Amino acid sequence: MKILVIADVHGNAAALSAVLEKERDADAAIFLGDTVLSGPQPNGTMALLGSLDGVLIAGNHDLEMLDPERFEGWPAPWRAYTCWILDSLESPGWDLLRELQPEGVCEVGGQRVFLHHGVLPDMPRQALPDTPDDRLIALARGSDCPLVLFGHSHIQFRRTIGGQEFINPGSVGQPRCGRRVACYGVLEDGVFRHRQAEYDPAPWLEALDGIRPLDAFPEFREWLKRALLSGYGIGEREPWTRFAREGYV
Repeated sequence: MKILVIADVHGNAAALSAVLEKERDADAAIFLGDTVLSGPQPNGTMALLGSLDGVLIAGNHDLEMLDPERFEGWPAPWRAYTCWILDSLESPGWDLLRELQPEGVCEVGGQRVFLHHGVLPDMPRQALPDTPDDRLIALARGSDCPLVLFGHSHIQFRRTIGGQEFINPGSVGQPRCGRRVACYGVLEDGVFRHRQAEYDPAPWLEALDGIRPLDAFPEFREWLKRALLSGYGIGEREPWTRFAREGYV
């Protein structure tokens, strides 16, 4: 049994398509949240996610989409971009968004796992490679599942604590450690392996250029392009630059 484990697509259908093509023999899938915010290919992304057979949970950005009033105070470029995504998402995508499951214990392909998007209750809110053991353990919420899978920090890493393995497959659509690859993992016969896939960013860039509300914010659009192409999805800054120097993706 081969299970594809993905997280944090963020509206990058080009990257997700490359992963699904590379792992087309997977028997099932686990998705750990964050579907389309903030990427220029919302409908393509949702169509691909909707084709998966497995368990899909909600991420923080997915929950935010169901409460659009929270975007009113965002900076103008981000608000314009986000409103375009919300307005462009078609009904099947909204249906899938509302069907995303909550975090918790699941059984996928006979494998019992605890699934969590990865948001921690206190700052910093990401689970990082150097996060203290007690904070990582909190992701499991007292579960004794041997595997705890989570995303959110966009960094591939794994740690074993007290017999439990805590694994982040990395981000499919928005890596942050300086390499433009789609990051994910495969769980096969109970063994997890991190993987990456190369992809062509041209469709993503073309989709971004087609977003008319961003014509008013050309510098913001160029920043988004540089962030994707550089592999620093939210800009070249700490702590992701440090983890990049340490070899993480």
